[in-house]
Amino acid sequence: MPAAISCVTVPVDDLQKSVGFYKALGLTPEESDEDSAAFDLDGVYLVLLQRSEFGVYVESVGHGAASKGSSETILSYFTDSRGDVDALLAKAKAAGAGAVTPAEDDEGSYSGYFTDPDGHIWEVLYDAG
Repeated sequence: MPAAISCVTVPVDDLQKSVGFYKALGLTPEESDEDSAAFDLDGVYLVLLQRSEFGVYVESVGHGAASKGSSETILSYFTDSRGDVDALLAKAKAAGAGAVTPAEDDEGSYSGYFTDPDGHIWEVLYDAG
């Protein structure tokens, strides 16, 4: 099996609200229906799945669905410059991000964080190294 991720699926409470948020960040859904929407992020899909449907999948492997706002994953987006980090954090804030942590320098990188409408944590990072 090649070492690559093809898709990341996250649960959402209000699919239309979440789709609107990601559209405001400049993404366009490749596919969507009443339960899900898929965004192609340069070969890796971000799939938004209604929380009730998400629960069916995680329960099938013996797990319970995480409650809204709890997180075991940080989704990271690498940019080409410090300015791109600041611009994307500003765009997320304008789109209604739940929390935005201003970017700061840390051992050769520059990064900040935001949460989407369902509390999923995104890191926006520029690595100068």
